[in-house]
Formats: sequence, C-alpha cells, structure tokens
Amino acid sequence: MRLLAWAALAVLLVPFAFPSLAVANAEGDINTIELKNSDYSFVDSQGMTNIVGIANNRGTWPLSVTMALNVTDSSGRTSTLYEDLYGSVIYPAKGAPFKFRLAEGLEPVGKPYVASAKQVDQPFYDTLVLNYTNMAVGQERVLTGTVKNIGNTELRNVYVYASVHDENTKNLDSVKSNVVPVLRPGEEAVFTASPDPAVKAEVYYYSCAGFDINAPIPTLSTGDGGFIAYDFNSIAKVGSLRYENATDSIAFDITHYNPKGGPASIKIPQLVQNQTVVVMMDGKPYDGATVKADGKTVHIDFFVPPGNHAVQIQGVRNMPEFPFAALGLAALTATVIAAARLKAAFKIS
Repeated sequence: MRLLAWAALAVLLVPFAFPSLAVANAEGDINTIELKNSDYSFVDSQGMTNIVGIANNRGTWPLSVTMALNVTDSSGRTSTLYEDLYGSVIYPAKGAPFKFRLAEGLEPVGKPYVASAKQVDQPFYDTLVLNYTNMAVGQERVLTGTVKNIGNTELRNVYVYASVHDENTKNLDSVKSNVVPVLRPGEEAVFTASPDPAVKAEVYYYSCAGFDINAPIPTLSTGDGGFIAYDFNSIAKVGSLRYENATDSIAFDITHYNPKGGPASIKIPQLVQNQTVVVMMDGKPYDGATVKADGKTVHIDFFVPPGNHAVQIQGVRNMPEFPFAALGLAALTATVIAAARLKAAFKIS
C-alpha cells in the first residue's frame, strides 16, 4: 500500500460519538478537535498504567495539541498530567495518537482531554511517502515499511506513529517507530514500530498512521554548489518545492487549507540593492502579491486562491530589473550586433 504523508488508515472504523473541543482562531473560524478515547488501559512490565487515544483535527487550521489527564495518588491528592500528541502538528482532516503512562499508585480521574490547542502557521510539506501495510506483521505484531524523501530538502528526525487495534477495532496502544536522523532527497529508510509486549498478542492492525519531522531545513540547492535560504509561512499544503535555474525561481505547488483561500509569505535574502522579484501563478504574473525589500531581506506576501496552484518566485538570485525579459533582450541585441559585423566583413572583402 503506497500512501502519502499523514495518511489515515481505518480512522473512521469505530462508529462512536466522541467529545470535542472548539478552538477559535484569529480570523474567527472554528476548529474542532475530535477525541477518540479508549476505555481500554493496560499495565506494562514496569507497573505503569497506560491510557491511549487519538485526536483528530476537524477544522481548517494546523494545530499543535497538548493533552491532559487528571489523576489522584494514594493519599487522595489530585494532580494533572500533560502529554503532547505523537504528531507535533496535526493538519486539517488528519489526526495523531497519544498515550499517558501512570506510575504505580496513580489512578485516572475521568478521561484525557485537550489542555491546549495552538494554531500553527506552518506549511505541510508534501515530501515524504510511506510504503507499508496496516496489518500487524510477524510474531512481534509490528508495523513496518519504508519512508522516502521525494522532495528537494533534507529532512531530520523522521519517525512514524500509529494507533494499535485488535480485530474488534478496540484501541490498544499508541506507538512510535525508530527515528531516522537524516533523510536526504531521494533517500529511503526502513521503519519499525512495536506495540507494548503486554498487548502484543491482541494486536491485529494499525490506523492513524502518519509521521513527524522537524521542519525542512530552509535552504534549497541551486545545483551549482550554492543554495538559497528562505522562510515560508502559510497554512497550506506545499509540494514540489524546488529551485529552477532556467527561471531563477523558487517554485512549488500550493493548496491552502481554507476552502476560501488564504495568505502566504516567503522571505529570501536581498542580494543586491535593486533586486527585482516577480511572483508568477499558474504561468502568469500575479497581481495578488506584494514584494518589499528592506536592504537585507525581500518580503513576498501573496494570497492563495481556492484550489491548487503552481507558483514561481522569480529573480531570487539575479539582479536585472526585469530579469528574464532583459536576458532575452540581451540575446537579441547580441544577435543583431553579430549580424551587422558579419555584413560589414563581407563588404570589406
């Protein structure tokens, strides 16, 4: 089974009603986090009680979520435990599992709940492909497969996470795979995630499979030994991010998560005083963009219309006022001069 990043497998197999939390963002939209809490818990080999679940983002903004669980100790005192989701950011229509491990003597009070949900202005870089089966494999009942970097940027600290189920869809455990420290463009690595031995015998399949990475290193290779630094902010899905030498462009495909479209911004170093940067969208100059330079940085802000679009930020290294028109004019001028000289040479002879 070949799945793109953040694929959700069998997430909707359990037809129950789940509590949710509404989070208002700065634009007044509403994001809803749907919690799929398990009534199942188990005690591991260290004597700790494990309580697991899944949080799904049903809104239109990427979120960083922290879960909480109230507990009491043997003296009756109440406190609160906090855990992050296994995915540092959950994008719209995606989810990630979580797990609480309670030391001996602690008892849960109620179920896990959302302690905080912070909106994250971070693109989802569509640069990783998972290749795996969601069925448990071998006597150890593991989740295993490969993860490949199909993008143009180096990725670090990649790991796969998933929720573990029995044959009756019961949520048994939440797992993380081994960490891949570095995954360069074109590289592929094997991952394996193992359930806790206490539940291994019951494991049948995995769902909510996705992965977490540090944000890609914000540089693009220019193919000649150089690179371009950039800072990209948008609540959007970004694919095929690359540098195109022929047009001196940072190029990419982009789809905003808001169905109505929304803003995006890119910053690049200002290399010369009169550097001219042009924004192209779907092959045409785009008037929905503003470009400002402060002597050190070029700030590019543009609106992403609904749907998928191909964008080029042209002139990221060249300095002519109209980089590509100027190049064409220079070539034409050179041709005219050469022809004139050739004509003169014939007259002389």
